[in-house]
Amino acid sequence: MTRCEWEVCLVSLELFGYKSVQEKINQEKQWMKNNFTDCPVKYDPEAAWRDNAVICRLSLLKPYCDTFGIYQILNREFNDALAAEVKKLGLHPILEVGAGNGDLAAVLRSRGVKLEAVDNYAEPPGKEPRYNVFKPENMDYCDALVKYKPQLVICSWMPQGCDWTRDFRATSSVAAYILIGEEDRVIWGDNPGWRSRVLKEPNKWSLCRLDNGVDFERPELWWRHSKVVLFERI
Repeated sequence: MTRCEWEVCLVSLELFGYKSVQEKINQEKQWMKNNFTDCPVKYDPEAAWRDNAVICRLSLLKPYCDTFGIYQILNREFNDALAAEVKKLGLHPILEVGAGNGDLAAVLRSRGVKLEAVDNYAEPPGKEPRYNVFKPENMDYCDALVKYKPQLVICSWMPQGCDWTRDFRATSSVAAYILIGEEDRVIWGDNPGWRSRVLKEPNKWSLCRLDNGVDFERPELWWRHSKVVLFERI
């Protein structure tokens, strides 16, 4: 166990009611064996930030997220803030690529954001239960750029080692794109004819599968791994 993981265990004892670190670790390992079906920590994309931040106090955060196909840990405050930023841009049509299980598209739609969502997969990712009835269209993102001619593209947790942003910028209809996830300095860097800025309010409430040990009292701390950045054509 790393020092960081050990510290997460220590600060989580009181939260989960365990008497020792070893008791907590043993219990979480048992939950993992059962695919977390008996785990009292339940993910709800519309739960309050603090309620879903509890997930980040699990020592086995990554296995938990792997089981349910979670990358960005959505929450009510994040959803509200992101929807507000998207509406302020006033760009249409809107396309989400790499939409996964459709949770992000669903929470944005429920807040009045009209968008299309696509992902290229053989089977929907993540295990049941699904948190929404929305299923993204099974389509390659490049084909979707041609079909929907979006002005705004949203991409949450682009596959590692891929750079789809070149295709976003090469699509004449695209005036802006939003990246959500762990920052890559090359892919998320500046490009001629484009400018970028952090969307501060969604960024404040951002949680992800890498954020072991979130501070409940200070959601504004930016040390968390997942950022929300807007790139605009100049």
